[in-house]
Amino acid sequence: MKKIVLLFAAVFYFTTPQAQNLVVNSNAEDLPRGTGWSIISQGASTCNLAPTNNFLNWTMIPDGSVNYPFDHTTGAAGGTVFYSGCATFFQGPFELRQDIDVSVDAAAIDAGTMPYTFKGYMQTPVSNQTDQGRFIVDYLDAANNILGVSYASIWQSYYDGSGSEWNPYTDTRVAPVNTRIIRIRLQTKLILNPPAINVYFDDITLVRSAPLPVKLLAFTGRKEGDNTHLQWQVSEDGYASYEIEESKTGNNFIKIAMKPGGKLLYDYNFRPDNDGEETRYYRLKMIDTDGKFLYSPTVAIASKKATLKLSPNPAKDFLIISNTVQNGWVAIISNTGEKMLSVRTTVGNCKINIAGIPAGLYFVRSIDATGTTVQKLVIQH
Repeated sequence: MKKIVLLFAAVFYFTTPQAQNLVVNSNAEDLPRGTGWSIISQGASTCNLAPTNNFLNWTMIPDGSVNYPFDHTTGAAGGTVFYSGCATFFQGPFELRQDIDVSVDAAAIDAGTMPYTFKGYMQTPVSNQTDQGRFIVDYLDAANNILGVSYASIWQSYYDGSGSEWNPYTDTRVAPVNTRIIRIRLQTKLILNPPAINVYFDDITLVRSAPLPVKLLAFTGRKEGDNTHLQWQVSEDGYASYEIEESKTGNNFIKIAMKPGGKLLYDYNFRPDNDGEETRYYRLKMIDTDGKFLYSPTVAIASKKATLKLSPNPAKDFLIISNTVQNGWVAIISNTGEKMLSVRTTVGNCKINIAGIPAGLYFVRSIDATGTTVQKLVIQH
C-alpha cells in the first residue's frame, strides 16, 4: 500500500492570553452601529414589532423579554447584541464577518510560534425553536486563501438543547504559516419559526497568546499497512501529558489516547476504526503541569487515496468537492480540453462558484501529493 507521509516541523509554545482584543466593536456597542464588521447577508430590516424594529446593521437593542433577553456585556437595558434580522422558512445562512490584519505578527507566524485564542458568546433563547447560529474562524494568507482547517462551532439552537443562557465558544490554535488575516464569521439560519431569527451573539474576542519555553519540533503521521503511525518530538521534557485526538471532518475532535510526558520522542501506533477509504485528522493536545494546554497542527492521513465526491451532480451555480487535501489543485476541464477554472484546495471540502461556466459535460481533475483523479461533471443552468 502506498504510504502517505505528512510532516509539520515548527516551534510551538504554551500560551497565556494578553489583554489586547484584536476584534473591533466586539460587543456591538460601538457607534455607528455595526462599526468594524462587514455584512455579507442579513434578513429583512425589521419585523415591525418591538424590539426588532430597532434592528440596524446586524445589531439590535433587546428589551429584556423572554424572547429578547438583555445582552451578555451589560445584562441591562440599553445593551446591544449582534442579530441578523427576520426571514421566512428555510432561509440563510446569513453572515456577518470581520477580517483582522495580523501581518504585524508575520515573523512569529511564519516561525510557527504565534497562537491566537478566539472566544465568543451565543444565545438561542426561544423555547423549542429551530433557529440556528454558529461561529467560524478562518486563517487566510495575503491573497485571501484559507489555510489549514478553520474553527467552526456547532450549529446551536434551542431545539437541539442550547437552553436559554449565553453559551461560550472558544478555540486556541497556532496560526498556520503564511497567515496574514484572521476572519471571524457569525452565521445564522431560520428553519421553521419565522419571522425573527432568534440567535444573538456578543462579546467576541481574539487575543494573541504569549509564548512559554516548551517547543514542539515535529509532528508527523503516516500509514503502515492497516495501521496509523503518529510520531512527535519536543525540545524539552516539560509537557506533563499528550492527548491524541481524532476527527473525521477536521473539526469536532475526540480524544482517542493519552501519553504521559517525560520524553523527547514519542510514537503511537494504532489501527483506526474506519473502512480504509476515509481521510482522518489528528492533533495533539499538549498539557503542561499547571493544566494549560495548546493544540498542535492538524495532520491529515488517508488509508488510500480518498475518493473525491462531487455534489450536486448535475450542478447549477455551485459545486462542493469533498475529501480534498491541503495544497492540492482542482480544475474543471471541458470535453475539448479547455481549462475553465482551477482552485487551490484545503483540507476537507472545496466550494466552487460555477455560475459562469456554460451548461455541458465537464471533467473535474484533482492533483495532490497522493496522485491525480478525474471525474465527470454535468453543469445545468
